[in-house]
Amino acid sequence: MQWLKGHKKEILKSLLLILIVGAMAGCGYGILRLCGFSSQEDFIRLRDDLGDSIWFWLVIAAIQIFQVIFIPVSNQLVTVPCALCFQDELWKVFLTSWLSIWSATMILWAIGKFGGKKVLAWVLGDKEQVERCSKWLSRGWIFYPLGMLLPLPDDIVTVLAGTADFKFWIVGICSLCTRAIDITCSVWGWGYLTKFWWGWIVLFGGTALLCVVTYFFYKIEKNREKDAVAKTESKN
Repeated sequence: MQWLKGHKKEILKSLLLILIVGAMAGCGYGILRLCGFSSQEDFIRLRDDLGDSIWFWLVIAAIQIFQVIFIPVSNQLVTVPCALCFQDELWKVFLTSWLSIWSATMILWAIGKFGGKKVLAWVLGDKEQVERCSKWLSRGWIFYPLGMLLPLPDDIVTVLAGTADFKFWIVGICSLCTRAIDITCSVWGWGYLTKFWWGWIVLFGGTALLCVVTYFFYKIEKNREKDAVAKTESKN
């Protein structure tokens, strides 16, 4: 209780920030529904209007970028209905979704990098706390791929990665690979992996393997930190 009283302002600001993000997501989803881009029937209608043309895929790419930035939920909101409409050309759904979602991910990283610390400064109100929080977040680069694949709001994870000053190439390569896996499961998984019992084993086995690899990278990083501390102490 004492801790809550001592951090009352920070907690209230954090709750306000959560409400703002929630409201933004709700408004974003409302805009998609209002424009007719929220169900399989809507995408079928769009396909009938534009056909299998470059304009159709540009519209899909724009919708994907919009939903990634303004609606921090799974890409399945757009990818799955689109895949159900184009079951004979799923590679186009995959390629369009992959490139557009990855582009939006990098935009989120840039938002976090150039605006994340300002938001942290507003919430925490103390430069030392901001630097301490940023330093703590920066240690999470090892877990970034895991955070992008687990059922988490990965768009928010990417903003935090930008706030923690994760390097561009780390976020770029990791998100390019993890988005490919995620979108592959969304495009083909509904028809194959989740239809058979062995498909679930593949999904859970892959997640478990990623957790094991992440753990080994974590141990390697901890050993590097210990070696760095030991070298610093020996010099002193």
